[in-house]
Amino acid sequence: MYLLKEKSLNDSAHVELELKSLLKNSVNVNKNNQNELLYAIDTYIEISGNIDIFQKIVSYRIKEIEKNHTQRPLKGNLYTILTSDIAKKNISENLLFGLPPLFRLIEKCATKYFENILECWATYECYKITSKATKSQNNHKVGHFMLSNTCDEDDSYKYEIVSNIENDTRLFHTAFSNVALDLSSANLLINIETFIKQQHWYEMLYCLDVSLSSEHFILYQENNGELPLLLSTALIQRGNNQHKWLTFQPFFQTENWTIELSNENLNTLNNCGMYDDDVNYLAQEKRIKNLDRKMLQSVKNKDLVCEIIRMAISGENKKLNFILFLTLKYLTIELYNIGLKIAYTIVEQPSILGFYRSVNSENCEISPYISVCSQHVEGTKLKTYQGIVLTEVMSKIFKESNFRSYNKRIISMRKLERTGIHG
Repeated sequence: MYLLKEKSLNDSAHVELELKSLLKNSVNVNKNNQNELLYAIDTYIEISGNIDIFQKIVSYRIKEIEKNHTQRPLKGNLYTILTSDIAKKNISENLLFGLPPLFRLIEKCATKYFENILECWATYECYKITSKATKSQNNHKVGHFMLSNTCDEDDSYKYEIVSNIENDTRLFHTAFSNVALDLSSANLLINIETFIKQQHWYEMLYCLDVSLSSEHFILYQENNGELPLLLSTALIQRGNNQHKWLTFQPFFQTENWTIELSNENLNTLNNCGMYDDDVNYLAQEKRIKNLDRKMLQSVKNKDLVCEIIRMAISGENKKLNFILFLTLKYLTIELYNIGLKIAYTIVEQPSILGFYRSVNSENCEISPYISVCSQHVEGTKLKTYQGIVLTEVMSKIFKESNFRSYNKRIISMRKLERTGIHG
């Protein structure tokens, strides 16, 4: 939880003194002095109006590295670039020329009290969410949960699709804070804590507003008369919003992606009845940018298509796999129920991919999952896959699956892949 610090910092001079004091502080890093730093940063932003302070610091350091990296383009994501040895050296030794002096003080404090400037930025965004809710004491109406569905596995788990989360007045707790948050704020907090802080996708810091609105799947658990605990969410972007799709953003359209559209995948596209009669011509396409565009153009009815992104899973560590299973199962079933039969996905979790490969091995004519391309992001351990889930076939499989059979599939596929039998 990110608490407000009761201290008066009413001008930039007081903020500067506080930052210098924090920099000299020799005590071990803890939540209290981290909160002092976050409070000082928040006060400075409010006084100065420099709302983009973190963006400017990060942009400066990236450009600084690019100037000394002219032989080939930078590879990796923000995290791998800004935690590299050259970045650490630059941050340690070089000033931020052309930026206000307090920016450099904040950068130095950020690297002292957090692992790096990116983690400080993400934690500051969490601090803003909870402190705002604490100040307002959440005067929202509690709201009703009449439209929720109950999971077969445990009736305390509920799920639903919310058309516009920005209009939802219900309050939730999260695994990351006991502060009561409205649905959009709770969703944003979970996205930051999971995708950004845990998985290091700091690029999302530039588009946090995406998590505050639009259509979402949500899974939550009732809590004995207390506020429900929001456990997972996923953003649903329909075909008429293709301009907003993550699939078509620059990072996911570069030549770093390896196309994996196999003959089996092409057969599925030909046999599922939702694409043009013959899409074998797609096998000739070597650039992911062109392939993605042509694949989408070949869909007969664009109303059947959506993109599922930002699927965030939270909760107790021992229950995370179960929560992931419930999310995948009921998200897929609900997508099919509302007529979304083609779901574009971006996945890197090995367990999800293992399950998809397992069900594919048993469905020869129509594979429930189509792998389109993959990339190993430099500096990370996992491969990221762009693919398509055919929800009609996949929802039938999930309806016949329980948590035990789901896990059994994943374990069996891992054994096959270790012995080199599969793929």
